[in-house]
Amino acid sequence: MTDIAFIDAKLDDIIAYLKAARLWSETPPEPSALASREPFAIDTLSFEQWLQFIYLPGIREHVQLHQQLPADMAVAPMAHEAYGQEHMPLVHLLMVLDNLSKIR
Repeated sequence: MTDIAFIDAKLDDIIAYLKAARLWSETPPEPSALASREPFAIDTLSFEQWLQFIYLPGIREHVQLHQQLPADMAVAPMAHEAYGQEHMPLVHLLMVLDNLSKIR
């Protein structure tokens, strides 16, 4: 398994970026918005909300339980689609995690 401390650091870097870019929300969405079955909860959440309230906690849980990352994650392409060139540092951070999910 990939180094847990490294993954934790990347998650912290993503959180720091979201906060610095003012993409972090202090108010969680309604529970019904979090229950979306659509990829990236695209029908109920903004991409940054999905990152903050679904993706980051899910990855953090995998790490805390010493589980492998979900296979073949592809979050960086969605970030690029959502933001274009505007938030490339975030796209790159997500790409690191995507690539780690391919290591078995």
